[in-house]
Amino acid sequence: MEVLNSKAVLGFVFLSGVGLMSAATPGIGVAISAGNISIDSSATVGNATIFNGSTLETQSAVSQVRLNGGAQLRLASDSRGTVYSDHIDLQKGSASIKGYSANANGLNIRADGKASAAISMHDQGIVQVAALTGNVHVFDAAGLNIANLAPGRALDLRPQASGAAGASSLTGCAVKSGNGTLLTDEASNVTVQLRGTNAKAGRHVEITGSMVSNATPASGATEVINVTNVKDLGACTPGGVPVAGVGGGSSASIGTVALVAIVVLSAGAVSVIGYAAAGGFNSSNNVSP
Repeated sequence: MEVLNSKAVLGFVFLSGVGLMSAATPGIGVAISAGNISIDSSATVGNATIFNGSTLETQSAVSQVRLNGGAQLRLASDSRGTVYSDHIDLQKGSASIKGYSANANGLNIRADGKASAAISMHDQGIVQVAALTGNVHVFDAAGLNIANLAPGRALDLRPQASGAAGASSLTGCAVKSGNGTLLTDEASNVTVQLRGTNAKAGRHVEITGSMVSNATPASGATEVINVTNVKDLGACTPGGVPVAGVGGGSSASIGTVALVAIVVLSAGAVSVIGYAAAGGFNSSNNVSP
C-alpha cells in the first residue's frame, strides 16, 4: 500500500451555486459535468436530471451530483455507479460522498450527517476508504460494523469469500469493563469483548482468536472474540493508550503506512491489509472538505 496522497483520495469541491430541484420534479437530483458523462448508457454534456436507479459513467471528466435531500456525491473520471436517493452502488473507479452512503464490493460505507469520505476500488477486490471530515463507518454484507474511521484515517479493505478462515488478529489496550475485558483494535477502531484470555487490563496486547457466533457482547463492544493467543507488547496509560517506547507498540504517524495484515470479525471475513494516517488535507493535494 502506498502512502495516502492526492491520487488516493478525491477532493471535495462541492458546488454551492446549484439549487435543489423543485419538489414537483420526479428526479432525485442533478448531475453536473464539464465533460461527457453517460447516464443510463446515453451520453450527455453539462447538467442532467438524475432519477432513482440511474447509472452514471464518467470518462475523462469528473461529475458532481447534488441530491435533493442535500447529500453530495462526486464521481471521479473513469468511474461508474448506480445512484439512489440514499446511496451509490459503486462499480468502478472512485467516488467522494458527503452525508451519503456507498456500497462497494460487498461493503457499505456511511458518511452520516456532515461527514465526508472517499472510496476507491482497486485490483484484487480491494476497497480503500478514507474519512475526510467527520466519522465514517464501514459495515460488511451482514451489517456487522467492521471499521470506524476518524477524520484523516484510511483503510484498505478486502472482503473474503464465504468460508474463508475466520481467525482474527487485533492489537490494542485491554480494558476492564464490568466482568469482561474489552479491546479496541488500533487499525479498525472496532471494540470487541475478549473471552477465554489471560490478557491483563492496562496491557498493550496483540490477540489472536475467532468470533463467537450468536454471542451477546458486553456494552460498548460489537463482537465477542474467543482468544487463543495473547502477545504482551507493553504497558498502557490509565486512559488506554500504549506507553510510547514500551514493548515496541506504536501507531502510524502522518504520511506513513503501517501494514497490519489482520482479519476483522466476520463469518465472511474482511481483511484489513493496511492503514495510514492521512492528515494534512488541504488545497495543495486537491482536498477541500
